[in-house]
Amino acid sequence: MNKQLLSVIERAIRSDNQLFPLNQSWEYLHRQYNIGQTQGNKLKVTQQDKDDLIAVVKHEDGIDLEQISVADFAAMNREAALAFALDEKIAGQSVKKNRLAIKALTGRALKINGLSYSLPGSGYLDMALADITGTAHNCILLIENYRCFDRLENMQLNLPARYADPLVLYRGDNDYSEKTVRQLLAQLNLPVLAMADLDPQGLSIAQSFPHIVGLIAPCLADLEALLKDKQKANSRLYDKQLAGCQNALSTSPHGLIRQLWGMMKKHQAGIVQEYWLQAGYALVVHGLDPAEHR
Repeated sequence: MNKQLLSVIERAIRSDNQLFPLNQSWEYLHRQYNIGQTQGNKLKVTQQDKDDLIAVVKHEDGIDLEQISVADFAAMNREAALAFALDEKIAGQSVKKNRLAIKALTGRALKINGLSYSLPGSGYLDMALADITGTAHNCILLIENYRCFDRLENMQLNLPARYADPLVLYRGDNDYSEKTVRQLLAQLNLPVLAMADLDPQGLSIAQSFPHIVGLIAPCLADLEALLKDKQKANSRLYDKQLAGCQNALSTSPHGLIRQLWGMMKKHQAGIVQEYWLQAGYALVVHGLDPAEHR
């Protein structure tokens, strides 16, 4: 059974009520397991029915709902869940919890914990945060979208000498957590360059990272041309993100953020970073503040 059904059953067996709304879950339990008696738009579930549900869950899922709550699985990893259930996937903890995707620029070694690793062009190292104690890289390049992280070797990066050897870090998604990324940034205490979508949300998130010093993107003239291009500029994304981001961007302490925000407002659109791949733009470091601009 899925978690929703298990939760419905658990609430019922822990309740003194016998009448429950005949919703989709109860209709399924009534039809599939002959549980309860219909009374109009409700289902009467007797104590015997509840006992039968407990037995069904034990038989099909190996879960004793009299001993453990469905909510308890949320904090478990898969191996821990197997002590209480037949299906390890009921565990709520992601299999990649507290893990990171890291790499180096093409042609450079990945330098972690005093060791160096040579990776293929589009390869990366999947590593636990707890196992990272240090790096010999002099900065961090944080990339928002996986496609750009994966195909970084195909991008034209023009990095100044002090940022020429970054630890490249994927910002995260449903598998790799942004929270874990932020923990690593705070732990390593290195300058951070972000390659982000240039839309309201992308800018807002980028400026919030610890130790952020700049954004990597095409030059301002190229960005202006992209925002003017109705085939590439994304107005729907801009409209969707506007309300939640405009205050943080308008009051940003960083000159670059305010400048890019002004360009977005002018064209009422944003640009996703996959265009950096498609058109082969030269990418430069835009310092958040004038002293950092290169």
